[in-house]
Amino acid sequence: MSQPRSYSWVPNALTLSRCGLAFWVGWLSYTQPALSIWPFIAFVGVALTDFIDGYAARRLNAVSAFGAFLDPIADKLLVGISLAALTVTRDGVLALLIPTLVIVVRDLTATGLRLIPEVDMPVSQLAKWKTAIEMLGIGALLLANALGRAELWVAGLILVWIAASLAVYTLGLYVGALIANQNDRASK
Repeated sequence: MSQPRSYSWVPNALTLSRCGLAFWVGWLSYTQPALSIWPFIAFVGVALTDFIDGYAARRLNAVSAFGAFLDPIADKLLVGISLAALTVTRDGVLALLIPTLVIVVRDLTATGLRLIPEVDMPVSQLAKWKTAIEMLGIGALLLANALGRAELWVAGLILVWIAASLAVYTLGLYVGALIANQNDRASK
């Protein structure tokens, strides 16, 4: 009698693929910036793996520490690379450059803090909303490029600015909790 197959590797494989495919999305966004639907389709497809890997991890009872660590990194790669490619194709227009820098610096800082062994910094619900807003904003910007629609570009830009504001706010919450936690440890 054969053993049932285990598919517990699927969620981590999807997350790892999202890390690699983030570079492909950035390349498409950079090389085909105007009137091409392919960067948008690629971005949406790769972004959907974020929801699929989480669903698969829960469904297959395959939630892992590795997956919990890697999933936000994959999101940050997809967001950061996509925003950087969009910013470069727009010649670094400040309206996009500023929120891009804010989001990338925040994400690097949050990831760096999570790498410190003594730091317990789980992803907050608000940070998950921030990521969803980033994804919607980037999707709108890529679709605006594909369709040549200025109003869609403005809507995407507004979403990216909202996400950048949430990025600053959630980093402040993380740092505040970290300081409070360190003070509690020091007082014991």
